Amino acid sequence: MSVAIIIFCLVCLFAYRIRKLPEAIRTILLILGLFSGWFALFEIISYLEANPYLAAIPITLGLGYWYWRRKKKQKTTTPPSSS
Repeated sequence: MSVAIIIFCLVCLFAYRIRKLPEAIRTILLILGLFSGWFALFEIISYLEANPYLAAIPITLGLGYWYWRRKKKQKTTTPPSSS
């Protein structure tokens, strides 16, 4: 069920990006995409609450990404040493 809601959200938001659609239809697509995105988020959270050991996966991925970005930012902002 969660995958279907996520796909519906992405399809709505992709269709929203089409400029040739009337503004009213684009607004409806945006609202549907936002609602389905929230429902998908709630389903994912409820799934993680039912299986707490799976919560380690997004936490590990998030911390790994944060660490990688921090190292990349430090590497680019550190001036070269003049030795």
